[in-house]
Amino acid sequence: MNSREPHQCEIPAAEHTGRVRLYVSGWRCSTHSPWAEKGMPEPRPGPGLPAGAWSTPSPISDSRVHDARAIASGKRRSNPAAYRAAQAAVGRGPEPSPGLRVDPGQEDARGRWVRVPNADYVCPACRETESASGDQVAHFAAHIEAEHGTRCSANQQGASS
Repeated sequence: MNSREPHQCEIPAAEHTGRVRLYVSGWRCSTHSPWAEKGMPEPRPGPGLPAGAWSTPSPISDSRVHDARAIASGKRRSNPAAYRAAQAAVGRGPEPSPGLRVDPGQEDARGRWVRVPNADYVCPACRETESASGDQVAHFAAHIEAEHGTRCSANQQGASS
């Protein structure tokens, strides 16, 4: 029997009424259904699923919402520049000290990076922070003070050009 063909009541009797449904005892019409054999009325349909059962967002998708608070608290991983920007946006964390800070990173025994090198420069005049990571750290550390000095908003020469 194919799913498009209507099922027949499995009780060989002359009189069949109502819709044929599958019960534990087999395919039965309303006249031969288990509730009709017990002399009970046909069960009423229940409330079913809640109205928004399939449209309610999953808590899993809610947990994947990333914002500045999650980054600033450390609950979401990010690069150092995004972490500091999020902390500044949320108003957390100490004010970074001016000058250049370089983290050389750390390699394991096989030469793979456990912690990637990174560097930050906080201008003592304008308090602007610039960052670099990975292979760019060496060049950044060697040239950032001179490069930032030409575009520093607190520097009269950088501001007028």
